Amino acid sequence: MKKLIPMLAFLLAASIFVFTGCGNIPSKAPTPTPSPSPGSEQEEETEKPEGGFSGPVKAGQEEGQPSDEPTPAETDKRSTTYGPSIFIIEASGSWEQEIEKGYRVNYECELYLDKIEPHNMHDDNGAYTGVFWLKLTVDASEFISQMTKNVPFMNFNLDVEAEGLNDSVTFYLRDGYTRDPTASFDIPDEQGGSIKPDHNALAGKGSFVVSPTYGNLDIQVVDTQKGITMGQQQSGGGSDTEVSYVVHVAPDPTGDATERDVKIYIMLADGSSTVLDGKWHRLPGYPEDLEKYYNSAKSREILERHQ
Repeated sequence: MKKLIPMLAFLLAASIFVFTGCGNIPSKAPTPTPSPSPGSEQEEETEKPEGGFSGPVKAGQEEGQPSDEPTPAETDKRSTTYGPSIFIIEASGSWEQEIEKGYRVNYECELYLDKIEPHNMHDDNGAYTGVFWLKLTVDASEFISQMTKNVPFMNFNLDVEAEGLNDSVTFYLRDGYTRDPTASFDIPDEQGGSIKPDHNALAGKGSFVVSPTYGNLDIQVVDTQKGITMGQQQSGGGSDTEVSYVVHVAPDPTGDATERDVKIYIMLADGSSTVLDGKWHRLPGYPEDLEKYYNSAKSREILERHQ
């Protein structure tokens, strides 16, 4: 058994090397943007139904009569020509990294972001905020079998698992007219090349930190001849993990799409990476729609499932 001590130390060190935690920040619900109440001056505005758009005409005002209100050029209010919207980005996936032959780390992640746009359904640029969850597990059974194949009456087991969360992650997305022209937003493809975002597509890049919420490291050595079990276990704790990303949202030429394809390149601090395929959605964002959306609590559902 004494000869196994160095081997145990090596396994423990190698396991801790890949044992990145991933924590728990109190969740925050987005604050809805105030909207006009029933009977307010803004709600009373109507548009001329025929003969072209002649601008809002208030109830009780004669058509063609000069208005006391400032013209659009005289006010800094944003356009209300288009209805309010809720923009959502969802993506999830899994991937594997082989550290040594037979020593693999498996990853899972889930991302949910939204942006509340109270004025213009076409204004999909800006900050998307939400939740990112990450999990890793280690499969080293083949690696351990090769290392211990000449050791009789011994079974070695290694179990490593960790989870982490960021419940206030923010992605900043811009189209080609407003994003940094000197920055690279390339995403690697399966042929060894790269994908560049369309000029009219949304794109963004950045990084954020995932904090640990759960961790477990368990190493066991069993002497099958003498019935002796030795082990090392460590639970909880862990360290923060930095996650970098590049995201592309497919262009919307007509400006009225309710769903678009999304690609997100995820890179972890340990060198592993993947490209997630996700979706961008547009939902109506009027007050009754916001209430329904907040009551659905999709971000909270993800938090409760993974905390």
